[in-house]
Amino acid sequence: MNIVYFVLSNSSVVGRRIDSSQSSIVHMQVGFSIRTMLAQIGAEDTIYVATDTPTLYCGMPQVVVIPINDADIQQWRGPHDFFWRVKIVVIQKIAQLSPDKDIMYLDGDTYLYGRLDEIKQLLAQGVGMMHKDEGANSDRKDNAFKMWHAVKGHQYGEVTIDEQHMYNAGVVAIPATMTVRVADMALEICDGMLDDHAEPVLVEQYALSVALNQCSSRMVEARKWIGHYWHYKYYWSLYISKFFARSYRMGNTVEDNIKAIRRINLKRVHHGILIKRTLAKFTGRIY
Repeated sequence: MNIVYFVLSNSSVVGRRIDSSQSSIVHMQVGFSIRTMLAQIGAEDTIYVATDTPTLYCGMPQVVVIPINDADIQQWRGPHDFFWRVKIVVIQKIAQLSPDKDIMYLDGDTYLYGRLDEIKQLLAQGVGMMHKDEGANSDRKDNAFKMWHAVKGHQYGEVTIDEQHMYNAGVVAIPATMTVRVADMALEICDGMLDDHAEPVLVEQYALSVALNQCSSRMVEARKWIGHYWHYKYYWSLYISKFFARSYRMGNTVEDNIKAIRRINLKRVHHGILIKRTLAKFTGRIY
């Protein structure tokens, strides 16, 4: 399996301001996510990190760093200058590099708490996987509905847009038999939707959802195995910061971190964080 991350620090490339503290938190999140993967991957697996800060990831076991720069990002944003198109391009490049392996793309704010071998078994059966089924865009009342409404009935390559569900793209796992096809199809759908003036929100997410659903035998939610904490980053960032602060004080290596993660019940951590977040919402206090 090829596990793929895409992480940037340069605010001019991302298109919004990123201060040094935000950048540090993002890299800590990715570093923690990588370690949860390293705790379970096999010798045949590789972790790819496409980043404009390669020195932060060099030397980690089974990690291959893909340095990227402003010019790469500018080109990958495409003719409509759509930043999140880059996610599909990164997946496409890894698929082309190693077309005989499963691909699992992960956002930085993720962690593996289930069994990786169960994910691999499903991929071997031709099952596609993304983080969460968000339902049909026709049922929504936000910008995702406007996006879908602008392109419903339109055909992009071999796909006609109808009532296909949109899945959250914090996790995108593609079986080895279809990695190149899914990436190429998703890019074609994404560009076609932008050509047709679709609302530029979640276009890449919907394109990946449609392409993977079109090519796979069925779709499964990845959240049974992988946590994605985009709604409660504050608490997870605190937890991860404490994890690395303790690691630094003790002089731990990456291997020590991996052993520590194997001893942690991340499901229990997740449950505790949810309780704190719920208390904060009801009381207005940070716990």
